[in-house]
Amino acid sequence: MTEENKVTFFRQSGWVALATVLGGVFLTAVHIVVTGPGGMEETEYSTFVTLLRVQLLISIPAAGIQTLLARQSAAANSPEEVRKLMATFRRVVFFVLILWLGLVATLCIIQSGNDQFYEHWKVSNAVSVWLTLAVGLVSLLLPTARGILMGRQDFKNLGWSIVIDGVGRFAAVMAAMFLGYQAAGGMAGVLIGLLCSLALSFYCIRDLPWRTNETLNWLPWLKQALPLAIGPGVLVIMFSADVLFVQETFPDTQTHFYMPVATVGLALFMFVTPMGMVMFPKLVSSQGGGKGNAALRYAFTGTFILGSLAFVILLLIPKLPLWIIYFKSPVYWQSSPLIPWYIASLFPLLLANVIIGNLLAKERLDGWKCAVLLLLAAGYVFALVNQRQQLMAMTNNVAMAKNELASATKDAFQRVIITFGAFNLAFLTVAGLFTWLSQRSATDAEEAH
Repeated sequence: MTEENKVTFFRQSGWVALATVLGGVFLTAVHIVVTGPGGMEETEYSTFVTLLRVQLLISIPAAGIQTLLARQSAAANSPEEVRKLMATFRRVVFFVLILWLGLVATLCIIQSGNDQFYEHWKVSNAVSVWLTLAVGLVSLLLPTARGILMGRQDFKNLGWSIVIDGVGRFAAVMAAMFLGYQAAGGMAGVLIGLLCSLALSFYCIRDLPWRTNETLNWLPWLKQALPLAIGPGVLVIMFSADVLFVQETFPDTQTHFYMPVATVGLALFMFVTPMGMVMFPKLVSSQGGGKGNAALRYAFTGTFILGSLAFVILLLIPKLPLWIIYFKSPVYWQSSPLIPWYIASLFPLLLANVIIGNLLAKERLDGWKCAVLLLLAAGYVFALVNQRQQLMAMTNNVAMAKNELASATKDAFQRVIITFGAFNLAFLTVAGLFTWLSQRSATDAEEAH
């Protein structure tokens, strides 16, 4: 990578990082509003954060969709390839709608057959769940446009779409809290912010040939698409399963103490991922060249430095992010002892995200590697569920107040976080091993020729 390309890489990643930070500031400000005076009750806030993670799980295909279209868009250097890109775009939108209708039908069946469904998940208003489904639909559609913007290296408009999401969400949630709504109002605000971002993103790709018809060879397309869905999808599962487990397992007088920790982790994840976003199209457009390898080194090094810096700061001042986000709600400051544990546990996942992006960009995440990742995610979920009875035993016989984090609960939460960290470390190790094997295979192939 030349000096000029190096400057371009950091300028582009700097803008996407700035846009992500700006968007993240407004997304974080949402939590300030909903936990402040006139905001949500503690149990409603716990439900709100859980529904945000449910949204992430619904949008598991979104990461693969964005990656698929980013890779195809980055490689679309002729009119024929652009037409194939739009054929893929239309097929993806079709599948998204079918998937979403399937989710709607599934929820209808579950709630009709289980009268305690909402009570079991501590949801007081069913509307919030239906709004989450609507949010899930937009979350699946948005990556179709963002992926094309990313592949075209149109980071300016990609950044603005991120900012608009945060600003729109913040304004809408503030209005909902003013009107007295709880978790349902929060999810309505999330939906409005995403719709604003979707409108802007689609407007930015209006120059593409939307009406041209191009046949699509389904088998090669599916072979390409599945790894792009599985790789990022496993990342989402690793990042979200703990929140859903805590919401379902622990008493509603305590679950809200875990949510600030998860929110700080999400903020850090949003802050360090832009380098990987900028890296991806450069890797696609420079297959086999040194430019892509340099982009990987810069993205990995930048993620490592930012993550390490965040960990050191939060190790020294664990209350710092809680003072900023929850300055109107000191009750959440009690979660500070869990912050260093969570950030240390999240750190391997941040690095693995860059490595998996590299494998996807170079089309080196094949079937058996995807199977290993799925087994790892299943093992993580099993490990959480397997210790459910022990964690419940730790907290069942302890008197708990809504405004106080019990020592037994803190210890139980810490065990959940340690499990989270152990499997993230295993995920990073596996991703690193896959990279080494892929590079070794590529080197052997070059020597054979």
